[in-house]
Amino acid sequence: MSDSDDSSHSPRNSPKPLSMAETPKPRSFQQDMLDPYYMHPSDNPGLAIVTPSLNNTNFHSWSRSLKLALMSKNKLGFIDGTLLRPNLTDPNFVLWNRCNNMVMAWITNSIDKEISESVLWIDSAKEIWEELHERYHQGDIFRISDLQEEIYAQKQGEQTITQYFTTLKKLWQEFDNFRPLPNCTCEPVCHCLLLPTIKTYRENDYVIRFLKGLNDQYAPVRSQIMLLNPLPSVNKVFSMLIQQERQIFTPNPDEKIIAQIQKPPIKNRQNDNLPKPSYTPKSKGLKICTYCNKPGHTIEVCFKKHGFPPYLKKANIALATADEPDNEEGASGTSEDNSGNIGFTAEQQRALLALLQ
Repeated sequence: MSDSDDSSHSPRNSPKPLSMAETPKPRSFQQDMLDPYYMHPSDNPGLAIVTPSLNNTNFHSWSRSLKLALMSKNKLGFIDGTLLRPNLTDPNFVLWNRCNNMVMAWITNSIDKEISESVLWIDSAKEIWEELHERYHQGDIFRISDLQEEIYAQKQGEQTITQYFTTLKKLWQEFDNFRPLPNCTCEPVCHCLLLPTIKTYRENDYVIRFLKGLNDQYAPVRSQIMLLNPLPSVNKVFSMLIQQERQIFTPNPDEKIIAQIQKPPIKNRQNDNLPKPSYTPKSKGLKICTYCNKPGHTIEVCFKKHGFPPYLKKANIALATADEPDNEEGASGTSEDNSGNIGFTAEQQRALLALLQ
């Protein structure tokens, strides 16, 4: 074997293994999530990431919600211009185009149908955002004036404390978005108390506006809060008023007892199923026997209870026949007839008279 063959199989010519620094490391899930081109399996073009949808009046709140939603998905760069379209020869062009189409679908699904039809043929999410911003974004000065008027016109009225506070809080947050507090630009940063003082003044303005819009029934607690120095935060004031509202509208246990006593008694309907007497007297002075339920005598002289006298034993059969419910004569004998009897028919009266004679 030649030396050349030996040299080809020598250890010196074998490929060197990669060092630890040169070994490619697999990407972790966290690294994939930070990639703006990453798409979660749950992401789909039919998803509406913002509710309620954009209409002609809610662009400011809708745009804020849309930015937060895209920021959570790491896709804000597709509308703010920080992630531009790559060249066609760029390997990332396919990834960018896929994510751009997904963001466009999210935006169109989050706006009203009439508005979405006007931006359907735009090719990028950034152009759709600019179109909507230019069309529906109102001037800052006009919107600030409207917010100031709405804030100072707010009254509690028929709202609860929570509803009234939520309405004011929404207006305050939008006002802070147009008029944010300035940041210090000194070099080096100064340590004066100017900015904290301005923030305290604004917070106090919110507390005063919130208290002045309350109903008159909260006048005592409102006066107590406004006498405090320094004023508490608006969230602390809201917590105090919630406790006062609960105390005002929670009924006293003594009042519950009085209301139950004064409440008219409910008619007992269980007695409706009890059997009613078969005879109802027409006059209040008519006697009714409680044993046989017959009119004209009482239980003390009832023949059925104490027995028939000797001269009436033969009439016992006739009386028993008269008590049968199926006997027409017995049924008619319980009513008062023209002769004014005391519970016997005309035949029974004649039979009794014949025995007495």
